[in-house]
Amino acid sequence: MKQKIRYQTSIVAFISLFLLLGCNTDTKKAEEHGDQYTCPMHPQIIKPEPGSCPICKMDLVPLNQHGVKMEIDSDLADLIQPVNKIITSNINTIKVKESSSSLRLNLNGTVTYNTNNTNTISSRVGGRIEKLHVRYNLQTVKKGQLLMEIYSPELAAAQQEILYLKSKNDLELLEQAKTKLKLLGVSLSQINSIIKTGKVNYKIPVYSNYSGYLINPMENMNSANTPLELKEGQYVNAGELLFKIINTQKVWAEFFVDANEGKNLKVGEEIKITKSEKTSKHQIGLIQPFYKDGFNYQMIRVYLDNQNQDFKIGELLSAKIVQKPIKGIWIPKSAVYRLGEKNIVFIKKDNILKPKIVSVSQTSAKAFLINEGLQITDEIASNAAFLIDTESFINTN
Repeated sequence: MKQKIRYQTSIVAFISLFLLLGCNTDTKKAEEHGDQYTCPMHPQIIKPEPGSCPICKMDLVPLNQHGVKMEIDSDLADLIQPVNKIITSNINTIKVKESSSSLRLNLNGTVTYNTNNTNTISSRVGGRIEKLHVRYNLQTVKKGQLLMEIYSPELAAAQQEILYLKSKNDLELLEQAKTKLKLLGVSLSQINSIIKTGKVNYKIPVYSNYSGYLINPMENMNSANTPLELKEGQYVNAGELLFKIINTQKVWAEFFVDANEGKNLKVGEEIKITKSEKTSKHQIGLIQPFYKDGFNYQMIRVYLDNQNQDFKIGELLSAKIVQKPIKGIWIPKSAVYRLGEKNIVFIKKDNILKPKIVSVSQTSAKAFLINEGLQITDEIASNAAFLIDTESFINTN
């Protein structure tokens, strides 16, 4: 019985060994002939014959093709480059060519005060403000308008001196006393009234010598309807600055333009300003560099005659500047992608688009003037931003 069991066990072991050797031989043959199949989605699945994937049920594909050797030529080398190096596309392109273009700048601006037309009113005597006839910052005043009345012991003494000299009939000293009162801000008509009535006026009126807008001495011209710093009962000193008056018969129109777009502008160049659908010609009076929020600008100032008060402070204006044509390589703005301080275009060669840095020397409303990086024979993508998504990083090295 034991011998029979041993005999059966030997037969089973022999058959198992035979099958194992046969499988290894088939596997070696399959490997030698490349007849292995795998799943495209699950490469860990490898079988020696066609079938389906046990996981996703997709058809298996040959793992290796016998006798086929992959070689990468120059064309294929471009295609397997990283996506931040090249782009394969058939989007619209344009030929680079030389042309002439006029710089047309459309600007928006506002009317502001001409600070050169600022006048001041100071107190000629020291004393206490008895009555204040103006109340607010940027209040409109006219020449000859009464602004305030000041009580001044010095003025009272000077008036009493005039009356005393009149009573003594000392004409020479009387003229000198009149001159003193004039220097203190008393008008000739007021002096004659004092001599005629024989009454001393303890309050000296302060009149405006100018027309315009009244502002506090230390405030800017944008603080409309804020209270004046001076109050009734307040003491002022001789020579103290009381008010500033801004005249609006001459005003400024100020416009801001990008530093690159306006770098060729010159003082004296013609600018057309439109207000209420009426266009008038003027000249640029001042160009000043301006920096705000991390960007460089140029402030363009135009001096406007405003005798008829046609321009109101704060009013919005539009303007246009047309410069002489400039010849060179002009390309549409859409063909340039701005990456920080770099300007990038995509040059097409054999249906391959490669990024390249270019230098922009001038900017018009719709085009860039390229002074470095492009040649007449180049072909570039017409829309550079179309090739970039929000997560892309262009490698230009």
